[in-house]
Amino acid sequence: MNKKFTLCFTMIAALAITTSAFSHSLWVNINESFAHPPGHVISSLGWGHVVPMDDFLISEAGAVTIESYTLVGPDNSKTAMALPVLKKEKIMTSKTGMNIVSGDLGLRKISLTENTKPGTYQVIAESKATFFTGYVDKDGKTKMTTKPMDKIKGAKKINFSTRYKAVAKSYMAIKKWTQPTPAGHALELMPTCDLSDIHAGDLVTFEASLNGKNLNCGMDGMYYLMATSNTYGGPDNFSLCAYIMDGKAQVRIPTAGEWVVSVMVKKEVTPKNELKDLVGKCTTVYYGASVSMTATP
Repeated sequence: MNKKFTLCFTMIAALAITTSAFSHSLWVNINESFAHPPGHVISSLGWGHVVPMDDFLISEAGAVTIESYTLVGPDNSKTAMALPVLKKEKIMTSKTGMNIVSGDLGLRKISLTENTKPGTYQVIAESKATFFTGYVDKDGKTKMTTKPMDKIKGAKKINFSTRYKAVAKSYMAIKKWTQPTPAGHALELMPTCDLSDIHAGDLVTFEASLNGKNLNCGMDGMYYLMATSNTYGGPDNFSLCAYIMDGKAQVRIPTAGEWVVSVMVKKEVTPKNELKDLVGKCTTVYYGASVSMTATP
């Protein structure tokens, strides 16, 4: 086997193992309806693994707090939408033996008017930066908490401590596609093609940057773009993967349906890099970014 290929494969496998505890993704679902002019769009949030909806934003399997939920216009104007309410109510139904849980996935209706300007609109959801720390308590029990490691008292051992932040985007083109503006996130994933007219078999292209610098596969890290859909992979649960080279990545969409492309970046916290303010609070930082789109036949 080629030595370079072996190195790439080994680094990707290591990244996959270390990110398994934080493998939930955040994405935005956009459903357009123009049956009754001028039309409207339904926006909702996805969290978990399975597109379009997997789990509530807060559950036993994982939780995320949404910090901002924004509609951005073609002119880069921003309108804050109501944040999801993270309140879990459990009702036991004796007739079925199942639990029914209510929740808010950010379901919002965005209606067009005669004053709606043509161009590309963005719906952006940004999570709150959250710490996750795994540790062994004084009784020898393994636990995990959403606190930085310097806030844990009496721990015998800190197994890991990381900070995670996710950003999710989706786009809708009213009358025409215009190139959207970057939102200024630390990890920025931007389309460089028209996402409003994607068909099965088309190539979609993206740019990815961290703190304004292009991501690039190399000794600093093996960065790649993942593309997932409930119309591809079936029971085997496989996805598309493309390396990010000089900030650019592309995948060919094989099936019609909703797709989510995503990038996750892990960075070590050291006293000498841009994360030095987090020394003592966590040892690693994870950034997540996703863009959702719909392909037609």
